[in-house]
Amino acid sequence: MLIRTLVPGVVRKLRNRDDLAPIIPVYIKKALLDLTQNYEFEELRYKGPITNFQLNVSEYPRNFFAQPNHKYVTFIVSWFRYFDQVITVGQSTGNVLKYRQPRVVEGMSVIPGIPMAYSQVGEQVNQGNLIVGYMPNATYATYMRYQIQHPFPDIDDNASNAGTVLGSVPIQVPDDWQDIIEYAAAEKACDDIGMLDVGVLFHQKLYGNPQKKTVGLIMERLSQQQRQSDYNERQLRPVVRRY
Repeated sequence: MLIRTLVPGVVRKLRNRDDLAPIIPVYIKKALLDLTQNYEFEELRYKGPITNFQLNVSEYPRNFFAQPNHKYVTFIVSWFRYFDQVITVGQSTGNVLKYRQPRVVEGMSVIPGIPMAYSQVGEQVNQGNLIVGYMPNATYATYMRYQIQHPFPDIDDNASNAGTVLGSVPIQVPDDWQDIIEYAAAEKACDDIGMLDVGVLFHQKLYGNPQKKTVGLIMERLSQQQRQSDYNERQLRPVVRRY
């Protein structure tokens, strides 16, 4: 599914404003960036290469553990650290780093040891916004599973050919999100063409209306992770009452 295949649907939602068709791919791009930043999609998940922590370095760029062509990691799915510096298949073991709040990891990050937790501060891509604790006392091998930002060609959204270039971009989300993407793109267009009342209705269509206790289209879509977890057993948390 390409971006241009969604353009007619967005035009219809904008009361058949055919004159907007050339720039609608730009609004679809903005909608995809919003959605893929906040929701999980298997199509955008990857496993990073096995790399090594740097000795006595506890802060890293967010894309330090990603594949070279992945410039923007939106969030971390899991982060595995081996106990070894060189991996032996079938013998090397390790465990998963746990996410903790920055105030917790900050104190750990100055103590040499085996990294056990991580946190994230800031949104800079090339700066040290991933903090691990403890500070690596050896160059332990590690790899990360993560989700990236939806990829787009490097083009100015205001360029005259932006709509044509973006129209050929494949959409890397499930096909059943087509209506959601169209409504999200139409909502963004409404802000620029003065259809604010219609934009409000589109927003409620997507995210629901708390006052009317309605659920939006996004909440109705169960992610693949949620569907699979429905088949798993659940652990009950014991509750101890006071006398």
